[in-house]
Amino acid sequence: MTQTSVEKNTAIKRISAIIDRVMENDSLYQELDKNQLIQSFSTLLDRVSPQMVISLDNERLTKRVRGVMSIELFSTIFDDFTPEQIEMFNAVVEGRY
Repeated sequence: MTQTSVEKNTAIKRISAIIDRVMENDSLYQELDKNQLIQSFSTLLDRVSPQMVISLDNERLTKRVRGVMSIELFSTIFDDFTPEQIEMFNAVVEGRY
């Protein structure tokens, strides 16, 4: 195993533990798929240094993990919308409503 893959695995373990805590403490996030989240973070770690993640203290890392989880949660909002509801949302956001 290379040093980079060891660091990536270490970072993923920390992130996974944080995901567990966030999901346990906030039911809103329980709608998310943990495996999908881990995959998203793994992809992100291919673009940033795992060492950067490892060096963050728990509070800062938790804040960042929560941020990514919030974006993931927000991206699922439209899954249950009808095309008409999506159009209405877009109109409101664009100020046409």
